[in-house]
Amino acid sequence: MSGPSSAPGGAIAVPAGDNSGFDFNQPGATFWFASGVHTLANDVFGQIVARANTTYIGAPGAIIDGRNLNLYAFTGDVQNVTIRYLTIRNFGRGLDNNNEGVVNHDSGAGWTIEYNTISGNDGAGVFLGTGNVVRYNCLKDNGQYGFSMFKMPVEGDSAIKNVVLDHNEITGNNTDDWESRIEGCGCTGGGKFWDVRGAQVTNNWVHGNKGTGLWADTNNIDFLFEGNYIEENDGEGIWYEISYNATIRNNTFRRNAWVSGNRNLGSPGPAIYLSESGGDARLASAVSGAPKIRVYANSFEDNFSGVSIYENANRFCNSNGNTSKGYCTPFITPTLIPQEPRNYEYPNPISDTHTCYTQVAGEPYKTDCRWHSKNIEVNNNEFHFDRTVVPCAGTYCGVQALYATGADNMPWSPYTVSGVQNDVMFNNGNVFHDNKYFGAWRFAKGFGETVNFGVWRSAPYTQEVGSTIEGDTGEPPPDPVLVTNDLDADTSTLEGSVGQWQDWYSEALARTSEEAHSGTHSLRVAVTASWGWGVQLANWPGFATTPGVKTLALWGKLGAGMGLTPKMTVKWVDANQAVLQTHEVTLPALTTTWQKVSAVVDAPAGASTVLVYLTGSGNPGEYFYLDDIVVGDAPNALDAASAGGEGSAGQWQAWYAASVSATPQDAYRGTGSLLVSVTDPWGWGVQLANWPGFATTAGNKRISYMAKQGSGAISNVTLRVKWFGGGQELLQTDLVPLSGLSTSWQRAAANVTAPAGAANVYLDIYSNSGGAGDSLYLDDLVVTDLAN
Repeated sequence: MSGPSSAPGGAIAVPAGDNSGFDFNQPGATFWFASGVHTLANDVFGQIVARANTTYIGAPGAIIDGRNLNLYAFTGDVQNVTIRYLTIRNFGRGLDNNNEGVVNHDSGAGWTIEYNTISGNDGAGVFLGTGNVVRYNCLKDNGQYGFSMFKMPVEGDSAIKNVVLDHNEITGNNTDDWESRIEGCGCTGGGKFWDVRGAQVTNNWVHGNKGTGLWADTNNIDFLFEGNYIEENDGEGIWYEISYNATIRNNTFRRNAWVSGNRNLGSPGPAIYLSESGGDARLASAVSGAPKIRVYANSFEDNFSGVSIYENANRFCNSNGNTSKGYCTPFITPTLIPQEPRNYEYPNPISDTHTCYTQVAGEPYKTDCRWHSKNIEVNNNEFHFDRTVVPCAGTYCGVQALYATGADNMPWSPYTVSGVQNDVMFNNGNVFHDNKYFGAWRFAKGFGETVNFGVWRSAPYTQEVGSTIEGDTGEPPPDPVLVTNDLDADTSTLEGSVGQWQDWYSEALARTSEEAHSGTHSLRVAVTASWGWGVQLANWPGFATTPGVKTLALWGKLGAGMGLTPKMTVKWVDANQAVLQTHEVTLPALTTTWQKVSAVVDAPAGASTVLVYLTGSGNPGEYFYLDDIVVGDAPNALDAASAGGEGSAGQWQAWYAASVSATPQDAYRGTGSLLVSVTDPWGWGVQLANWPGFATTAGNKRISYMAKQGSGAISNVTLRVKWFGGGQELLQTDLVPLSGLSTSWQRAAANVTAPAGAANVYLDIYSNSGGAGDSLYLDDLVVTDLAN
């Protein structure tokens, strides 16, 4: 995130050092901050008062440092300000700036804030306003939020409109732990939206925040959350609260709400919390795409719980059970409760003159004075939950929830807890369907009591139509992985003829039915001289083959004699009939019981044909049998597309800061490979979409893959292999790194032992190397068995 090393044409250079006397009062100017540390005036209100249509750009290493003395960096309610390529740090003296922002303090409209590092500040690192674009920033370790926003409410309208939050890293925020300082404040986390219409929240990495990851609270309308990687936040991954019309799709949620779930055992600690929020066709949905709340095509892994749909019977406009006390729903006039007089004593109404008191018992007010959890669809997601990984406590760990609570203690309220519960569960169009569940999931209803999957799918709930649990679809298991043999069937098994085998020296061969390892026939080799023997193929330069991971195998049995140890030699030949490499496997001393020898080898790049011959020693009169001779692709736990991009990317999907696709541009073997395209500069990862992975077994394994640089200079990559048991419990993790990448194909390989009980193998690939625009090719990813 480095800016220009010299001032752009027409820009005003700002030297490093003390800028307290610098004239920033030049509307429309471009200011270029030289490399080094910049400081402002020596008082709390030392700041840059932004002017309309002004741009602030940092050179590489340009830092604006508040020295824990100044409160704010950029202020001013003006339009069309651009801030990029700056590090902005240390604003606030410790516990300052509660509910205030350091950059765009006044939520000015039309600001673009990009390619900055905004860290270590009190309050929120950035405030957003109407038409703001905040992208490609690192918002890190700020005292309250990475970002937030506030504009005074507008009667009959949204205070802030049309914001974009894209490709940011939002991490470690709420270092001042404001929830512990102001009980029930609801004022912390990675970032918070407030009273916004139209927001695109895309491709952000939101992790390790000491609170909720992304929180939209109070009359937010028309949101899209897409492509975000949200993990290891203390609180919920996404909390959508008293808001409307949102789509949450193609996000990854991992290990969220472990802290909040244990802290508050009276409710779920969900990855997604939909609280008094729903779809309504009377409101905008151009960004979200539908007048609903849609949660689909997301991946959930080991969060404290899954998706919670909740409604508090006592939370409605003009009720002291509503924490956003000055606001009403968008359907009521006035939408703002009059400032005076107000009564904040529960269970009284806040205003005894507002329509949502004087007429709340009649329609349309009974309906429109409430924020409803309604028109919510949760479908086609994968939910993974491992109780041995998640630090569970209470009854809500590992649940999906569709419930409502409250108390029937407001004499003037027309709502009852039982009525709201029935609406949420049966009347409001809330539905879960076509999801895949892995692990010990439960389902919370009513007041939050939990039931199992079967009850949840049955009347009266009838949820999860088309869904499966533990991956069981009722379909037959997949066919076993078969070996692809480069040798033809007769040369391998001798079932129809002797195949391509022919006499070479000091032996007599024949196809025979005397013995067979499989089928009815084998190859009988009788030794005719004592100086060694040999059998060869008649089809020089051999059978067609390809580069890649191969299995060599054959079975042998003694007929007569002793100490016979047949050897199979395999030569890999290129298109010019030059031998590239030779491999050998040798049977142990044969006995009258069938024995097998096998090996996993790498056929070299350029291999076009494979030539096979058999040799050994012996004496006249001795003979033996050979059968099931294999030279072919090693059996792979991965399907062909996932192994090398043949036709599609298979099960590979984006994880963070990268996309993955099949490409014909390059290939180690076959016609395609996998292309990883990096989108961000902070490291990247891709992962399988079929958690807990491909079927496997315990035992010795060989893991390998090929990689080469595409564009840019990615220097290293690591394949992470996770072995899961039948209950989706993680048994073991192995790493297969590859460094020193170049524009030539290179192989990484490791022999490992899959632990006892292994039922699935799951892969992800990641690197700390590379930046936006860099790419990497992957091919020939193989997980295969070795001889035990």
